[in-house]
Amino acid sequence: MKPVIGITTSYIGEASPMRIFLKETYSNEIRQAGGLPMLLPLDINIEDIKEYTARLDGILFSGGADLSPHLFNEEPMWELNCLLSSRDNTELGLMKAARDLRMPIFGICRGCQTINVALGGTLYQDIQRQVPGSHGHYPKDTPACEAYHSVSILEAGSYMAEVFKQSVIRTNSFHHQSVKKLAEGLRLTAQTSDGIVEAFQGVDPGWYVHAVQFHPEAMSSKYPEFHGLFVSFIEACRKKIGDK
Repeated sequence: MKPVIGITTSYIGEASPMRIFLKETYSNEIRQAGGLPMLLPLDINIEDIKEYTARLDGILFSGGADLSPHLFNEEPMWELNCLLSSRDNTELGLMKAARDLRMPIFGICRGCQTINVALGGTLYQDIQRQVPGSHGHYPKDTPACEAYHSVSILEAGSYMAEVFKQSVIRTNSFHHQSVKKLAEGLRLTAQTSDGIVEAFQGVDPGWYVHAVQFHPEAMSSKYPEFHGLFVSFIEACRKKIGDK
């Protein structure tokens, strides 16, 4: 049986009503890894979240707009871009349900930040402003499939190490926010030389939690090894099905 994977979406356009949007690379990677992708809307109420998660075997938290700093008790800086409270609320609700069910989750870019904030962590609202000596992390005119900076994998037994089989990789990078304080129950598994968190995973062996700050779904067409992150996630979802 193929695991059903919910993928969070975003809004696009300025017209009302706005359109739900997701780059097809996300669903393609899930499908190629052996899962069945299900796109999740942005306005799921609390009651329906339970109905959705009852039908899911895993959740992929995708990239997108900035998270509201109010979620970690800060006021917004000038550098913040689009904020979407409906997406924040839906994703936090999905995270709570996933935690209660010990459902496997995988976060990409914004999704990495969402998981951390939902579990009690904080973010840098803007790396360039808040991290002295930081390197580039948002090359706007660089194709998404291009490797941009180096990432050091810190733990030999981590999901990152199991996928890439080496201590240093090069990834793309399209973010100006990043993890600041890592939430309790998470451990750092990869970072850049300027100290920016690039990957973490959960410490509970009974709950698959993995998140990366880069975009593997955009890298895998040129660098197939990045597809291994999705295979790792789907394997965890299959195991969860088998344990039911």
